[in-house]
Amino acid sequence: MRGSHWRAALAITVVVSGCVDTVGPERAIDGQQLYENYCARCHGVDGRPVPEQPQARDLSNRRIVDTLGDEAISVAIRMGRPPTMPAFRDEFTEASLMVLVAYVRSLSGSPGSRAPDAGGASPP
Repeated sequence: MRGSHWRAALAITVVVSGCVDTVGPERAIDGQQLYENYCARCHGVDGRPVPEQPQARDLSNRRIVDTLGDEAISVAIRMGRPPTMPAFRDEFTEASLMVLVAYVRSLSGSPGSRAPDAGGASPP
């Protein structure tokens, strides 16, 4: 009898101690790191297209970035821009995507989404 009480107490302790852990990411999401890993090979570290990809949008140009809503940037990242920009589809969580979009905006100094997301206005 005594052994079964001890095992039950141990089991309850293990279960309860597992419930006190906090929930959340193991590390902070770094927009710059995401950008450098996924975008910089074409858009350049500073947002200016690399010579090998001159057709890539210049993300350092605020006039261009200001014409895009956050949703439009997110859709471009997820769906790509055929024929040259790959689709990253489910590569990012919503939180990671939001951080990446904010970092893309920071490259041009754009304060945030002012452009309408519906209608897909294409910048010059």
